[in-house]
Amino acid sequence: MAQPKPKSDSIETPFETVAKLEVPAAVRDFAEKGVAQAKDAYAKFKLAADETSDLIEGTYSTASKGVTALGQKALETARTNTNASFDHALSLLGVKTLSDAIELNTAFLRKQAETATQQVKEFGELAQKLSTEAAGPIKAQFEKALKFQA
Repeated sequence: MAQPKPKSDSIETPFETVAKLEVPAAVRDFAEKGVAQAKDAYAKFKLAADETSDLIEGTYSTASKGVTALGQKALETARTNTNASFDHALSLLGVKTLSDAIELNTAFLRKQAETATQQVKEFGELAQKLSTEAAGPIKAQFEKALKFQA
């Protein structure tokens, strides 16, 4: 039966042999430059991702506030129009003649047309303001990105 050879301290493993190899300076410089470029690219990517995340968060917040304002404006408009209609109905109950009813109704419709025109204008201005505020940061980020690439 063959006896196993005693392990000698002088036998090197393949990993120890590789570890003792001298890496040429040019290869070492190339590797260091590659690592530095990768770190730089990662830093730029992380910065862009953070900026984009902040942009999305800010835009969402602005849009959310704007939609809330539009909803409140719609409720205010509905309340105003409902109150005006009830007031008009009560006024019609007090008329004595058909001509008074027609006159009262004509005045009400004229007033409601004016009110509706004003309400549509205010609602449009609010919607325009919302779109400008929500799109502003996106536009600024886009312009910044174009300047960065130029």
